[in-house]
Amino acid sequence: MKHHNVFYNRFLWGTHDDASVRRAESMVLGAVGIWFVAAFVGGIMNVFYQPGVPPVTVALFLLVPITGFTLAYVFSNQVRHVIDQIPLWLITIAHVWRFVGLGFVIGAVMHVLPKQFGYPEGWGDVAAALFCLPLAFAIRKGGHSPGLRRAFIAWNIFGLIDLLSAISLGILYSPSSFGVLRTDISTGLMTQFPVSLIPTFFLPLFILFHMLALIRSKELAEAPK
Repeated sequence: MKHHNVFYNRFLWGTHDDASVRRAESMVLGAVGIWFVAAFVGGIMNVFYQPGVPPVTVALFLLVPITGFTLAYVFSNQVRHVIDQIPLWLITIAHVWRFVGLGFVIGAVMHVLPKQFGYPEGWGDVAAALFCLPLAFAIRKGGHSPGLRRAFIAWNIFGLIDLLSAISLGILYSPSSFGVLRTDISTGLMTQFPVSLIPTFFLPLFILFHMLALIRSKELAEAPK
């Protein structure tokens, strides 16, 4: 039993020795790499476009990574240490990628995406991308204040709601059996390569970024002593 406790403490809640941290870093990078490759190959093989049936494959690529990384962060001290070393400003400015939402707006204008999906989700992403810039710059300059933290939390909540809304509307207007709001135009384009990388990789990745940012928002409350 004593040996079991030593094993448990070392590998689940262990100290941050260099070897264990390097292993955790390799594990995190490897997991992200495998996830991206799987989403890329799945998109090329057109496994995400599932008209008339439940969107199981897309759901798996949403739920498995989010659940897996969340559990790893909660239960592995080494993984948490590695992820917490990512600068908060970098996690924030990464959301500039969400200017891709302009493509959703264009898709709605061109009638290749439902306007009920393209307009709100497109402009929501653009807003998230715009506001990430001043927040990231303030954090990069070493800003610490209750006001900055409140703005940071509000932006993260908005961004997270926007992504969850994109999932909900994307499914409700999809060509799958769950597409109960679908008319003559569906969100089927979102499940076809290369656009399929958005719901199967980037969207869940940025949900994780928002979750991590909210957990670490306390870093902005006051200047480090």
